[in-house]
Amino acid sequence: MMEEEELEFVEELEAVLQLTPEVQLAIEQVFPSQDPLDRADFNAVEYINTLFPTEQSLANIDEVVNKIRLKIRRLDDNIRTVVRGQTNVGQDGRQALEEAQKAIQQLFGKIKDIKDKAEKSEQMPWLVVPRSI
Repeated sequence: MMEEEELEFVEELEAVLQLTPEVQLAIEQVFPSQDPLDRADFNAVEYINTLFPTEQSLANIDEVVNKIRLKIRRLDDNIRTVVRGQTNVGQDGRQALEEAQKAIQQLFGKIKDIKDKAEKSEQMPWLVVPRSI
């Protein structure tokens, strides 16, 4: 019964994780990789069989597990770095927007000052100075 539920779960998960061929091709073009784990047609059983082709090769299972753990740690670090970078980009964007809004407010203030000065100068009577002959 447990195996049946696990198989159902795996099938549901695979259905959710299936990418269209176009999306898969775009990913491969942007992030080319030779790692079998990155392949769309990744098969876990085949991968394990390549790691441990014989019973004797199971003797170095600890070494393989440690390499995989190291790879996981590196991936976690990369993900963390990207997430932090995206957070910083968002904060930088907000700060740039606030600075732009302040600059626009200052510009409107200067335009209003110029307009007020122009209106005052139009209201001033012109003073004519007589020429002496």
